[in-house]
Amino acid sequence: MQSSHHGDGHNFLLESWLEFADVIESHPEVRRLLFDPVTGLPTTPLLFPRIQVLLEERNEVTLLCVNVVRYSKIEEIYGWKVFDDVMRHVARALESITGTVLRDADIIAEIMISGNSFVVVLSPPRASLRMDADSRQLVVQRVEESIRAFLGEQVEPEVFRKFGCYVGAATITHDPNARLERLVHAGLDAALHDSATREAVDAETRKRRLRDIIDAEEVRTLVHPVFDLGDMSVVGYEALSRGPEKSEFERPDKLFKVAYDADLVMRLERLCRKKAVQAADTLPEGRTIFINIEPDAVADPELREAMTGTLLANSSVTPDRIVLELTERTAISDFTTFRATLEYLRALGFSIAVDDAGAGYGSLQCLAEVHPEWLKVDISLVRNCDADEVRCSLIHSLVQFAESVGVKLIAEGIETAEELATVRELGVRYGQGFLFALPTEPFPDDSLYEHLKEL
Repeated sequence: MQSSHHGDGHNFLLESWLEFADVIESHPEVRRLLFDPVTGLPTTPLLFPRIQVLLEERNEVTLLCVNVVRYSKIEEIYGWKVFDDVMRHVARALESITGTVLRDADIIAEIMISGNSFVVVLSPPRASLRMDADSRQLVVQRVEESIRAFLGEQVEPEVFRKFGCYVGAATITHDPNARLERLVHAGLDAALHDSATREAVDAETRKRRLRDIIDAEEVRTLVHPVFDLGDMSVVGYEALSRGPEKSEFERPDKLFKVAYDADLVMRLERLCRKKAVQAADTLPEGRTIFINIEPDAVADPELREAMTGTLLANSSVTPDRIVLELTERTAISDFTTFRATLEYLRALGFSIAVDDAGAGYGSLQCLAEVHPEWLKVDISLVRNCDADEVRCSLIHSLVQFAESVGVKLIAEGIETAEELATVRELGVRYGQGFLFALPTEPFPDDSLYEHLKEL
């Protein structure tokens, strides 16, 4: 918040309003009760004096609530320390827009200790006695957009995609017959409800847009080459699904996240698979194509027909040139049925790959149950492996495993010459990554990769 600078790096205007500021300063236990230990911001009780003054002077006060939603996903996947970092970033985002989107006199606090919501007490409007509904929603929209832009730059993309940040607003009016605390909490409840409404509207808009994309079949297929690291020849291509270009749905993680929320994952999966097989119709001779498949889609009753009937009947590509690459967006709940379907597809000539090896327990269990022909070393192990003995050791273990069971190993996400040299030295035979090529329209001419022979 804004005010005189405090020793711990945060500014607390409220302290200058409180007669017991010295008490807070000299009694750490009081500070722990009134200030959030993660962000250093004051909590709701310290807002009451300012709110009371505004109500008495202006007869109303407007509260903004900034609500971090789906935050439990962050704690579940990454732990509470990462969640605390997210909350610090949100606090910094609010502080960064003070004096621009927010006014210097606006006051920022947390609703409760170690919570997931912030409150902003807006200073009175300059040109009128009251804050009208249109002006209030304009502030909400600007604050929401500014926070998201800040977080998009400051938070790791994988973490940023796991949560949402929505702003709501409510205006409370002076009532001499009601306790101040009750008025404030009623206002906070109304503002949080407003933020939840914005989240619901946002979600519904995205669902409708995804349905339109699926209905219009606006999914594109790009391909990313997989190389033999010995002679840098192309052995195959991974088919990558993309939504409409330059839209929020261009990235597959956004496509599938909304699809799961909207219960559209099977329809989207079928469309992506259809587009990938259609692209494979022009696959160069001697090449393999990797087609990503969600674990849930293995149970899709249309999978067998889709892969052996209508699609392949209209394509020149044969099953022995297709690798079904199992992604790890969701956990596999029924391995018995899962294995039975995979064995049926294997009998028809398809091969199986497991993506993200080394990324967690789920991928290891998948290895044990599926017995794939191909295995992809997760990018998290490849990244900076040249400077990390632990990563090297893990990759070496996967190389030994692959050799012992006859699995072909691919290192994903190779981006530097040093990473390439390391995975080669460790015995990884195949690789793909931005060091070699970016995803492109299918299928590029081999001459495009001739310069890689020098690597």
